[in-house]
Amino acid sequence: MKPARAASLLFVSAVLALPGSVLATDNNVIAQIQHTLDDYLAQRHDIEGISAVYLHVDLGDPGPVIEAYSGSDGLGDNAPINGDTLFQIGSNTKHFEAALVLKLEAEGKLDIDQTLGVWLPEYPAWSRVRIRQLLNMTSHIPNYSETVAIGKTVASDLDHQFTNRELIKAAYPRPDNQLPVPSGWFYSNTNNILAALIIEKASGLSLKSAFEREFKRVGLHDTFYADGHYPDAVLARVPAGLYKNAECLSYQPTPCEHSTLAPLIGKDMRLQNLSWAGGAGAIVSNPRDLAKWVRALFGGRVIPQRQLDEMKTLVSQKTGAAVDQAVEKEPAFGLDIVQAYKADFGGLFWFYEGMTLGYRCIFAYLPQYNLVLTVATNSQPPQGQDQLGDLVLGKVLRILADARIIAALAPAGPPPGRRD
Repeated sequence: MKPARAASLLFVSAVLALPGSVLATDNNVIAQIQHTLDDYLAQRHDIEGISAVYLHVDLGDPGPVIEAYSGSDGLGDNAPINGDTLFQIGSNTKHFEAALVLKLEAEGKLDIDQTLGVWLPEYPAWSRVRIRQLLNMTSHIPNYSETVAIGKTVASDLDHQFTNRELIKAAYPRPDNQLPVPSGWFYSNTNNILAALIIEKASGLSLKSAFEREFKRVGLHDTFYADGHYPDAVLARVPAGLYKNAECLSYQPTPCEHSTLAPLIGKDMRLQNLSWAGGAGAIVSNPRDLAKWVRALFGGRVIPQRQLDEMKTLVSQKTGAAVDQAVEKEPAFGLDIVQAYKADFGGLFWFYEGMTLGYRCIFAYLPQYNLVLTVATNSQPPQGQDQLGDLVLGKVLRILADARIIAALAPAGPPPGRRD
């Protein structure tokens, strides 16, 4: 999704749980990871507007689990964050939603190659779009969250309760609303709002109930979904989240001097009504629960293998055409998950970064190391200033390799050619 700096910084220690044997370097690894988080926060808290960073490292069973936290909640008491701290995880919501769609397919309640004309005939302009295209971003449907109409409402009223139909209407073609029609691969949150309506129609449940049933089944105790305001018990565990992005919305007239969302710059988004994000990005969770979800998803404990294979079927993020795999500097998109290739990370891996108006959260799954990394922080930074991925996929991975907790990060060599 595109969707307060603490006055003082309180750094807290990492926690290491080792189901297996303890390596001689463990204390050093803890210290290095903690230093990495502390250093990131110290260097980036002004630039990115962050007061907290929470990292979870899961090396599988019986490998070690490392949790590290740095900073405070950015609220009046500047309380240190901990393993119970929650963050808006933004577009990571999308792979939860894609899994619900694929579960419905496995149950025979829908087919992802069915069209919107079958499920949502009230949108005839998009009648030929397939459910699969909603999830791999090849639908050619505009993005409601980049429209001036939605932006103005979000900027003027943080309490506004959007309906799914209201969000879709902002992107739907009509004489008074002619947005550019995208081609190839195009990232549109409207896809996921449409998918939410299909989930509700096919399951007979609200999206909230469908999510909550899955959270419970997988054992996620710190993951929540609300299509509006979150309850106080959840918000009490969420740090302040700062909006600092002055970039104009995609559909603002050009040249653009001021973003429609400019009134939000410097404001705390913690209490914002998340109905504007809905099934495209409104889940609140933390790195520990997100890692548990990623393990379950890629471990075949969420959807059957056939549907997991469908989820991993890729398209080019340039053309939208089918590809076999990602290549260096060209990630490829599955059904709301991303595959990337980096030789110095050991080759191919899966990841996703979610962002709301005040928070960011990333997962990275590297099957070659049986490793899941998840990290969250509390801002949407200025354009081009998001350095969170470099922390997770760079420094922390290198620390683990140097300590021989994972295999050495020898270059994997060039990937095989792919078909576009």
